Amino acid sequence: MRKALWIIATFVALLVVALGSAWRGGFVRAPWSRRYDRLVEQLRDRGTVAVLGAVPLGLPAIETTLLSADRVPGLAAALRGNDGPAVGAILQRAHLDGLLVRADGTVRGGAPSSVGARLAALAPVSGLSAAFLDETTALYERDEPITMSPEDARRLVSVARLVLSGAASPSERIFPESLRRARSVEVGIVVRDGDAPLLWRSTRGGSVARALLDGSFAIINRWSSPLQDRYGRLRDALLTRRITVSLFHDKGVLGVRTPEFLRRAAPAPGWSVGFERMASWEYVLPSLPGAAPTDPVAALRTLALERAVPAPGYLRPDVTVYRFRAMQLIEQSPFGEVQVVGAP
Repeated sequence: MRKALWIIATFVALLVVALGSAWRGGFVRAPWSRRYDRLVEQLRDRGTVAVLGAVPLGLPAIETTLLSADRVPGLAAALRGNDGPAVGAILQRAHLDGLLVRADGTVRGGAPSSVGARLAALAPVSGLSAAFLDETTALYERDEPITMSPEDARRLVSVARLVLSGAASPSERIFPESLRRARSVEVGIVVRDGDAPLLWRSTRGGSVARALLDGSFAIINRWSSPLQDRYGRLRDALLTRRITVSLFHDKGVLGVRTPEFLRRAAPAPGWSVGFERMASWEYVLPSLPGAAPTDPVAALRTLALERAVPAPGYLRPDVTVYRFRAMQLIEQSPFGEVQVVGAP
């Protein structure tokens, strides 16, 4: 009898160990297990990704290689430092396709101002962009920081104003090389009546210069009859209206939509939010300096109502929610000085 009980106990113990190992490796999933479908989707088709902190328990087996940051030369030390672009340079030099960071408080060590601590806190870091974030992890990629001199800021706003006023589209050669350089970017243009946005559009392009020109023509095409009845022709309205040019960047999918997580991951005014549904990209305009911070939860609810998204609005499974940052080039008065806000 004792022998039979010993055999049964041994079998149960081995079964528990086997099931535990399979769960830890993501081969089986308990009913209460956390689901990582969105994270797996983001990791798919990547070669090797460095990991700061342990790999999340129960993460399904994937073809992507997950490599401890300690095994990448120089990466652990750079994460303990304060130089975000240096971390991005190491990722590029080591041919890594991302950096996965635990965001659930399990990352230990390093000063609160270190790159690793800021990434774990979902805070902005120059030179890195969050492709995906949830309560457990954040997946970061190298991102070339956007730089903007005061002269280039004035030039961008001036070119947008000229095109909106009816001038022929200029050659991209008039822009400095830094604004013609090939990079995926989204540029938004806002025509303001005082501080209030009157009309705005954003376009994606292969350079800042190209996206700015395309966005200017998108504004022209959207100057509708009701606006013309109230403000006159666009070129006339611009004589007394301010322009803001925004460069969107650091755009990442928010894998969790609870109010607590949204307020943690996308607090205003540093972040703005938006969503995609049925190939349509809708967003909340970045806040102007001095404006009251917009609660991301209220902002998404209002945006979903304005765009007639059926209930439950931005919580629908066919809606993908994002956070993003914006560098804003803000005219202080029509044809006046341009203030640069939100530079990385």
